[in-house]
Amino acid sequence: MNVLGKLFNKKKTLKAVPILKLCIIDDTTTDLWLTLGITNERRDELIDICEQAYHQFDSKSLCYEYIVDHCKHVNEVIPATIVFERMCEGPGNQLAGLIKLFGR
Repeated sequence: MNVLGKLFNKKKTLKAVPILKLCIIDDTTTDLWLTLGITNERRDELIDICEQAYHQFDSKSLCYEYIVDHCKHVNEVIPATIVFERMCEGPGNQLAGLIKLFGR
């Protein structure tokens, strides 16, 4: 009986993946987008992707999966997830309270 309990209570662990490398393009700027080498056009595309994910899915995990699938490099993932979190917590967002309540 004790063995079955251990099987069901097993926690997922993340494995280190050496292929994710952040590339600093311009370390003289204070703008995260420019620091990571993301153009204004691509920035706008990533913001649109975040908005699509926000409106298309009911859970944060599905939103993040959608966002990451549409990113071309890990440099895009970082600011895109920051933008998405700000969308979820923004004061002008009518659903922000509900989203926090349901853990989205």
